[in-house]
Amino acid sequence: MLIYLLNILSIFCWASVLLLKQNSLRNKKIFCSVVSFQWILLSGLRHFSIGSDTISYKDDFDGVLNTSWSTHWDNFLNTYFGTYNMKAPGYNLLVKTFQIFSTDYQLFLILIALAFTIPLGVFIYKNSKEPFVSFLIYSCLFYSFFAITGHRQTIATALVVLIGYEFIKKRKFIPFLILSIIAFTIHKSAIVFLPFYFFAPLKINKKSMSIYILLAIILLIIDSQISTPLVNMLNYDGMIDNSIKGTGNFIFMMILVGITAIWRSKHILSSDPNFNYALNALALAVIFSILTLIDQSFMRIQQYFSLFLLVCIPKIIYTFKDRERVIVHAVATTTLILLFISNSPKYLFFWQ
Repeated sequence: MLIYLLNILSIFCWASVLLLKQNSLRNKKIFCSVVSFQWILLSGLRHFSIGSDTISYKDDFDGVLNTSWSTHWDNFLNTYFGTYNMKAPGYNLLVKTFQIFSTDYQLFLILIALAFTIPLGVFIYKNSKEPFVSFLIYSCLFYSFFAITGHRQTIATALVVLIGYEFIKKRKFIPFLILSIIAFTIHKSAIVFLPFYFFAPLKINKKSMSIYILLAIILLIIDSQISTPLVNMLNYDGMIDNSIKGTGNFIFMMILVGITAIWRSKHILSSDPNFNYALNALALAVIFSILTLIDQSFMRIQQYFSLFLLVCIPKIIYTFKDRERVIVHAVATTTLILLFISNSPKYLFFWQ
């Protein structure tokens, strides 16, 4: 856990040096670049034992290496234009393409780290009012999946959320659709983010809140009718019977942040009318997080939307007056660090 704590401490140090000048875009860019680089190193240089799926992806990597190009192309075409059902033929083609240049799995981990973390840094730079808080949230809540566990959904999330969000804001559907299709071939769950293009512009008011409440009720009522097809589509057999269900602390936090966002929504939108895009993503994240209590398969969906905590929490904090902001900031920071420490995460570099 020590290396993670040192990383968080360095984030505090860089913030104190670079972000004291509130309106310095240059310093903000340097901060996002430096912290992103730190996470690229931590993610890319980890030992194969770090991350619950890292070693299984190593087996997949070796399997792709020992399979011909023609077989991968046939699997891809038969999955989308035939009767064959394969999890991620697009991911296998990506791996096979990488192996033209290198067969070193450690280098592939670095590539995954670059593919996710660079868009993450850009996403935070463009959308976060306080990048320090954004990276702290990522370092305490989200790193365990996106930095050290996932491969396929990590890449898919980078495409549709971190990169695709810019096309959503600019209302460019075709580029966003293309990204969604590519991401779908890498991880089928990415397709659930496509409808967000149409939800994003909704104004945050009583009408939109009523829509979300109605959506939540409908999903709760017809859960079994949609969760089974969802699991089948994602090829995650047995997920319905998973007794772990959702994480209580995370769901409580999502609800608390959602309620606070509604409370502060007028302040948020008065200074940034287009921030309703992120607030709509947060609303969907709350709904899907609650649904994980019923069916774990919704965890794969909520991950695309819960990343908007990275920009929504800093925005909420910024709506408070100076003295109140210091208190809210301190409470949020302390809570995040305590949640992180309670998990006691382990880390090893690849040479250890």
